[in-house]
Amino acid sequence: MKLQFCFFFLFFLFVACNRQTKISTTILTTQEKFYCDSLEIDSTLVLRLRTKTDSAIIPFPTDLQFVLDKDMDVDSTGKKATGFIFNASTVNSDEIITDLYSDFQTKGYTIFYVNRNFGIGAKSDNIGILKTVDKYQILKQLQTDGINWGIDTDSLIKLIKAFDHKYSLQLIGASGDWCEFMINREPESWMTLANEAYKVCPDIVDQGSQTVEKLADEMKQTKRLYFWWD
Repeated sequence: MKLQFCFFFLFFLFVACNRQTKISTTILTTQEKFYCDSLEIDSTLVLRLRTKTDSAIIPFPTDLQFVLDKDMDVDSTGKKATGFIFNASTVNSDEIITDLYSDFQTKGYTIFYVNRNFGIGAKSDNIGILKTVDKYQILKQLQTDGINWGIDTDSLIKLIKAFDHKYSLQLIGASGDWCEFMINREPESWMTLANEAYKVCPDIVDQGSQTVEKLADEMKQTKRLYFWWD
């Protein structure tokens, strides 16, 4: 038993040291240093990010749609930014967010999807890092809404606050017409949650799971709450 404990302890120490060595030997480019300095962003975030991807980063733009339409081709000098945005393969984008989320939150930042393809069509997703842990500030900055269903950004925030109070939500994705959250407090009834979500966003069933029952099963499996308004 003692031998097993020693083995696992040494293995853990090796992994931790290896991760630290990788971070310490990573060097920021001149452009990355400039972004960190000018935006007052903690440079260790980019160093940490470099252990997961070598994707180029750009300042998070005010006009997010410009980036999504132009394949990351953006004149950063003319944009107000509060963080970064970068590309990640759909194969490992979920791992990047999962592995870095808590660490970044501790430092006062949120890492999240701003465009997610679920492996359909495009081979990459867009991931953002904003200098805030306030999910409502992020929704407001991105102007997320369900305007086709009469839900503006302020109305959406009120709705999300109601869900958050019940289910303790953690924002992991948002853009103009969608948002996604991890559910940290599981409901007593997943069907109840599915019906609540369907009332707010019929598209997640009508153009997604097809039935509320299937939606409830999906949320129970993934522990995620997803809204998308066509």
